[in-house]
Amino acid sequence: MVRIAVIGGGVAGLAAARRLTLRGQRPILIAPPHDVPSRGETLSFKALPFLDTLQGLELLDGGNALPSDGRFSVWGSATLRQATAGEGPGYHLDRARFEQQMRDWFVAGDVERVAANVSEIAHQPCGVALTLADGRVIFAAAAIDCTGRAAMSSGAAAARRRLDRMVAVWRVLDLPDEAETVAATLIEAVELGWWYMAPIPGRRMMLGLFTDSDLLPSGVAQDGALWASLAADTHAIAPRLQSLGLECVAMRAAPAVAPAASVTVQRLIEGRVLRAGDAAAALDPLGANGLATALWSGIAAADAALGLVAGDADAGATYERDYLQGIAHHLATQQAMYAAEPRFAAAPFWRRRQSSFTANHQKERSA
Repeated sequence: MVRIAVIGGGVAGLAAARRLTLRGQRPILIAPPHDVPSRGETLSFKALPFLDTLQGLELLDGGNALPSDGRFSVWGSATLRQATAGEGPGYHLDRARFEQQMRDWFVAGDVERVAANVSEIAHQPCGVALTLADGRVIFAAAAIDCTGRAAMSSGAAAARRRLDRMVAVWRVLDLPDEAETVAATLIEAVELGWWYMAPIPGRRMMLGLFTDSDLLPSGVAQDGALWASLAADTHAIAPRLQSLGLECVAMRAAPAVAPAASVTVQRLIEGRVLRAGDAAAALDPLGANGLATALWSGIAAADAALGLVAGDADAGATYERDYLQGIAHHLATQQAMYAAEPRFAAAPFWRRRQSSFTANHQKERSA
């Protein structure tokens, strides 16, 4: 048995810790208590095999997951369309509750837990030394950084690059008792960016505007009425809000603002430190594969760490190659999706995204 540290207690970190326990290890999970916003998130059908690998399909109960009734969009024209059935069913999650149940299920008894922040990582000949904020030092044969967008292990060698300035301006709205709705996602392109609307367990609805931080109308993040007025100027979002009795609810409080920018890297591994989840790369949420990527990368990083510790240098190289290929595929898909919306081509948000993200990324990798 080897000692592998997992830094960060989000979905990627919990997946990595769980994978290590299933492979007979007792990892150390270093993560301070943290609040997870109770906002909605899509668990795509692509994530289900990874959750099954972790023996975690039972986590998808009625308290934290609603089976999806499909995905609808107003994109490319003013016509409302349903996504093709080939995309497969997924789930609408209460992210905070889902993570808590992952934590309770995956790390009970089989994981050494340390509720602290890591302030420094030092590479050692046969592992890493992790200095905690309280001064303690923990030695491990390898470490998996799952600290999210902060990516505390990323130095100059990682070559992290932010591709855009996207933010989510969002609220979770409580549905009136009399409201009846289907568990479907609705996405609508607008000149400013795009809107996302989807149900959450507990009779709630997530509503979010995705745009660039410098394009936000002045005061919208402090004024619920202004934010709601932007939603009212839509083809499909506005009628759905009205039919559910949510147009007035949306006005009553200011929305929250969260980062949603795409961040890529050139290196995922330095010595025996591996990055997973958003610490490796944070990608545009339009594709709805963030949780699938977090689960896959946690599993793959755990396997790669065990390989590196066993002296298999190819294990790390394979993980890094597969992840970077996934980023390139995502960027190509993202570019195609934005290019499929011609109505707002002259607007700054769309003009920025219809440049070649993929070509720029590949150019950087070959430089």
